[in-house]
Amino acid sequence: MHDMSSLNGHARVDLARIRESLASTSGARYWRSLEELAQTEEFGAFLADEFPAIARLWERPVSRRTTLKLMAASMALAGLTACGRQPTEHIVPYTYMPEHVVPGRPRFYATSALIGGYAHGVLAESHEGRPTKLEGNPDHPATLGALDARAQASVLSLYDPDRSSGIRERGDPSGIGSLLTELGERRRAWNADGGAGLAILTGTVTSPSETAAIGHLLERWPQARWYTHEPVDRDGVHAGTRLLHGRPLEPVYHFDRAAVVLSLDADFLQSQPGFLRHARDFAARRRPRDREGDLARLYAVESTPSITGAYADHCRRLAHPRIEACARQLARAFNLGVTAPLENAARPAWMTSLAADLRQHGAQAVLVPGDQQPAAVHAIAHAINHALGCVGRTVEFIEPVSGNIASSAEEADAGSLATLTRRMHGGEVDSLIVLESNPVYTAPADLAFAEAYRQVPWRLHWGLYQDETAELSHWHVPAAHALESWADARAHDGTAGLIQPLIEPLQGGRTALQMLSAIETSAEANARELLRQHWRQRRGGLDDFEAFWRRALHDGVVPDSAATPVRTRPRADWLADLPAPAAAPSELLLQFRPDPALWDGADANNGWLQELPQPLTKITWDNAALVSPALAEARGLDTGDEIELAVDDRRVRFPVYVLPGQPRDAVTVHLGHGRERAGRIGNGVGRNAYALRSSERPWSAPVSLTATGDQHELATTQSHHSIEGRHMIRAADLATYREQPDFAHHVGEHVPAPEESLYPEPWPAEREPRHAWSMVIDLSACIGCNACVTACQAENNIPVVGADEVRRGREMHWIRIDRYFEGALDGPNMVFQPVTCMHCENAPCEYVCPVEATQHSADGLNEMIYNRCIGTRYCSQNCPYKVRVFNWFDYTSEQAKFPAPRPLNNPDVTVRAQGVMEKCTYCVQRIRSVQQRAGVEDRAVADGELQTACQQACPTQAIVFGDRMNPASQVSRLSEHPLNYAMLAELNTRPRTTYLAAVRNPNPALDEEEG
Repeated sequence: MHDMSSLNGHARVDLARIRESLASTSGARYWRSLEELAQTEEFGAFLADEFPAIARLWERPVSRRTTLKLMAASMALAGLTACGRQPTEHIVPYTYMPEHVVPGRPRFYATSALIGGYAHGVLAESHEGRPTKLEGNPDHPATLGALDARAQASVLSLYDPDRSSGIRERGDPSGIGSLLTELGERRRAWNADGGAGLAILTGTVTSPSETAAIGHLLERWPQARWYTHEPVDRDGVHAGTRLLHGRPLEPVYHFDRAAVVLSLDADFLQSQPGFLRHARDFAARRRPRDREGDLARLYAVESTPSITGAYADHCRRLAHPRIEACARQLARAFNLGVTAPLENAARPAWMTSLAADLRQHGAQAVLVPGDQQPAAVHAIAHAINHALGCVGRTVEFIEPVSGNIASSAEEADAGSLATLTRRMHGGEVDSLIVLESNPVYTAPADLAFAEAYRQVPWRLHWGLYQDETAELSHWHVPAAHALESWADARAHDGTAGLIQPLIEPLQGGRTALQMLSAIETSAEANARELLRQHWRQRRGGLDDFEAFWRRALHDGVVPDSAATPVRTRPRADWLADLPAPAAAPSELLLQFRPDPALWDGADANNGWLQELPQPLTKITWDNAALVSPALAEARGLDTGDEIELAVDDRRVRFPVYVLPGQPRDAVTVHLGHGRERAGRIGNGVGRNAYALRSSERPWSAPVSLTATGDQHELATTQSHHSIEGRHMIRAADLATYREQPDFAHHVGEHVPAPEESLYPEPWPAEREPRHAWSMVIDLSACIGCNACVTACQAENNIPVVGADEVRRGREMHWIRIDRYFEGALDGPNMVFQPVTCMHCENAPCEYVCPVEATQHSADGLNEMIYNRCIGTRYCSQNCPYKVRVFNWFDYTSEQAKFPAPRPLNNPDVTVRAQGVMEKCTYCVQRIRSVQQRAGVEDRAVADGELQTACQQACPTQAIVFGDRMNPASQVSRLSEHPLNYAMLAELNTRPRTTYLAAVRNPNPALDEEEG
């Protein structure tokens, strides 16, 4: 039966029949979902997939009454939407114009956003004193002008009305005076016993000033202890370098120098510190458009499908513990003396070819172990790096960036959350200060942290929200948002950057430095002066501190602050301390991974991140148990089935998602969901995977799986606007590209000549405008990271609609990233394809609009005139690319279910009301702004001066935008590249958005049978 589970209801997918179909297919066959393969085999229900919002009408006969209802609703929309009232706006004029502010012209300030404690340099856009958008700082080594979805979405959290709005004492509103008085009493007790019962709990702290401030507290009260809890920690990284080198070190990778990369469960393109820089550097070596020689090659061995694995030329999928066996297997090939694994995780021939490729490239190769892997994998991987001679070239080591990394294993254990919890249970802690951490929610379940926390006589929590930990605290102090704070932080390479506020704290929050100062002195202090005082002391001997300060604020980075690489060699006896290989797991394994959008759950109340489709599953507003097609077949499971996962005596229910490429003997769940005190948006969304996690096995554990017989409809976007079967994707290997550079033009159907057009003449294609704005998207560089989706949402005031609307196919994103599989179910290749409005020269949407709400501009843009649109949706039905979205309900006013904060809106872009069609505009507001500036200066717009929001955010520079009328422009050159092709060119729509076909570089000597 045809599966419509992603749209309405639930039906079973015949995986056995799909396997037979794929096995009998000759040549490449690209598909986006198992549901699509099932529908193609059954009856090709193209119409139902093309219009998902009304697909249910075709599943059963339509009655006369239903037909009349639909007609009445359509007429009501047509008659009323254009006359609807615009949202009410209240304008308060300036009584005194702030200095340097020009009304209508934004200002940009350099600052930093924190991702897992590490700094991402940003430029914050401010309109008349209110931050509206974050861009990457081109001068910051971690971003180079790009920015990820999580950092971009942090500006939405700034205006979150659910943020903590005041100091609370034992659940009741209080004030700073009462808190300081009680701190004074606690200080007298700590002075008497040296702080014997005082404990401070933080996450990863890379801030030099905060590290110094905590150091001052520990000097003053030497019996006090500093503990660290980071839900997505990097303990394996530091333990592995401690094992190999004798001290904890931080690896810094240089992918711009790498020709061959092996990822050992490392998602270095999306999650590990420095991932934006890694994506930029590595993609630059993977673009055939810019390179004459070989492309860089990527091997991946991973425990659950990731962006990095999807981008790899060769990928092996193994359950989490088997990654170590694979590393040991490879180390044997390099004769490092590592004890052999108890199993061959990968076929010997596969490992032999891999080892030969690494050895051939030597110093131009690098192994990257994953953060979630144990110390043994890190030690073995870096020992191989030393053997290859790539240390000092493709990888360097620096002192740990975080200020709370222990130098020995004993110190690391003494500063762990497990040790703190034991002391709390034993009554050894009488005062606990928790700084911007939520251990009541994120602590491993076996620690029973909440129970221990209740036993502490005095508990203080500082954070953005009154979360699960704040609820159990005696005192809660609201934290200032990063855009409200004076602070500092270090990037992955040690570079320090200053964090400056763009707005006064909206909820009266305090910065970390203010909180630490209050603990030490029982007095309030100025955050800016605390930060300046630290850097004045740190830069002792600096003659002109003000010049240094102004430059650091302007650039967003402290000059010459990057860490100096450490010269190091493996210890002579490191193998003696290497743990013995573990036996291969014989049970089904449960694997924990951070959520691609919500990460550890701290941002669960952020609607942009909740509605952002996950890169591989396209799930929104939920998390699921990812299972392989093989496990689904064996257990009789299908997407949407509810199962119960049990680890020891702990049990949690999850819906199933069948994901091609998932290891056969492992189930993966994402952290960060199932919150109880996240806020009105995040409460109750998804299932809490922390409830199954243990401190001894934080990343994988044996699990039992039981089907419950219940169903849960996931809000996914994978089957919406499906247009498969029409040769969307062009991809080939490097050898094919060299033999036939224009292979992309030999796929698909007949491309008509312009004179064969069915469109009326003359048509806009025949005009000769001054500009021809165009876009080229390089599929060889796109990694599907979703940065462009969030950038477009922030730039263009795109609303959040919620899970129910997403289930109906009514998500409002102007960009979608189609994820395609190709190959076998258990080990497919993947390709990502961003799809925006194509701005067709022969636009099918334009001549069907009865009110000319969509039409061509003088410079070839396909425009939407919102106040003309009456909501007929004819344009959407006539668009072959399915890139138009419709405001079905009121998504933007204060009465909306998920209203956007008014101060967040970009004033250069209209806020659309109910009943109008929306789509990508090529960021026309940016085009006009640059044109006006160039006109005032009496010059032409320079190539590269104009960037769309999606282009600016893209970490791999996969998106190129410019004027095709300028023959010297990059977009004009790429439009003539042999790899360039137009989607659905056979329809003669002549789109202005075109693609460069994907080219990969597999190893010809390697057996191509993966999985």
